[in-house]
Amino acid sequence: MNTVCGVAFLGILPFLLSVDIQPEFVFQRTEQTKGFDIYRTKLRITKFNRTTAVLNGTVDVFVDLDNALTAQIDLAYSRLGNNQFNNYPLKIAQRPFCHFLNDTYKEYRELFSNTSNFPSFGDGLCPFPAGHYWFRNFVFDAEHVPFAAPEGFWRITFLIKGRQSEAEFQIFAKFSRESYW
Repeated sequence: MNTVCGVAFLGILPFLLSVDIQPEFVFQRTEQTKGFDIYRTKLRITKFNRTTAVLNGTVDVFVDLDNALTAQIDLAYSRLGNNQFNNYPLKIAQRPFCHFLNDTYKEYRELFSNTSNFPSFGDGLCPFPAGHYWFRNFVFDAEHVPFAAPEGFWRITFLIKGRQSEAEFQIFAKFSRESYW
């Protein structure tokens, strides 16, 4: 019996290796919890079609974001989706906002190129100007998620800290890899 199962497995192994498993990153909701004096978000998740959730809305930035503020991104995941999140070791450490703009944001700005009116930053450009910004049908490409990231529900927290105040914005999303098992 074991021999038959082994031969059957070897027969379908080339097919299983040729299947391209695509990761999927689906927005669930957004929430700004504090820092309404720094910026105010009116972002929401809507369905673009039957399978794609997109981020739409506006962000009003009230102050120029410069090195007087720091930026940080923390990640947490819930394997079961029951809002019991575990902090994930992958994060973007707290750093001055201009360094964040010219290093981290610069690497990912192509994600926002056709879906927002965020300024395009070059080397040394600072501060991020106060103003009215929008997102229109923004979809996060799951190819940017590290391969080792576990499947489950994720909470991405964007923190901006100043001497007097702090702003926090969270995006909740589901990450999965299509599995044929």
